[in-house]
Amino acid sequence: MDTLTRSKSMAKALRKALADRHVDLPHSACLEIVARQFGFSNWNVLKNACNNETRLSTTIFVEHGRQEEAATFYAAAFDAVRIASHRFRDALMAVELRVGESTMTVSGSNPRRESEPARGGPFFPKARGKVSAIFRLEVSDVDGTLQKAVAAGAVLRDPVQVSTDGRRAGALFDPFGHIWGVVELTSRKETRAA
Repeated sequence: MDTLTRSKSMAKALRKALADRHVDLPHSACLEIVARQFGFSNWNVLKNACNNETRLSTTIFVEHGRQEEAATFYAAAFDAVRIASHRFRDALMAVELRVGESTMTVSGSNPRRESEPARGGPFFPKARGKVSAIFRLEVSDVDGTLQKAVAAGAVLRDPVQVSTDGRRAGALFDPFGHIWGVVELTSRKETRAA
């Protein structure tokens, strides 16, 4: 759900909750309150920011034929939710997932491109960590997330340690060769200061 739609839903829910307590606020006042909750000075500023909103989604490649296995792993390890499946001639080509508030598509690498590397990728990792990017997953429970991922089939790469910004972090290899950095949402320093 995009931020603007979510904001309108929150304002509607706020208005209803207040009405249930015999407080009557117009919808516009509830929109203003929600805008301030998101850190904007007013509803028009939030709306303008949403109209200019940019999102980045990722396509992660696995060996052709392992898309379903990968989707199942990401669901078990990171609570990914399936949004859609994409098929071509009745064969599963890709699975679209939501991880937290981000979307990620798991796609099977094209076997023809794999057999003719000069044609160019994208390619799936041929060995653990033979990748050009690391996926960074920010979570509230680093230890629990790493344990859950390992139980689902991941291999621990780096145990939990404190990074230079004061946050706890660890890393793992998923069963398809990709590296995942698992980082705590906020540092302990920030939590203490609040």
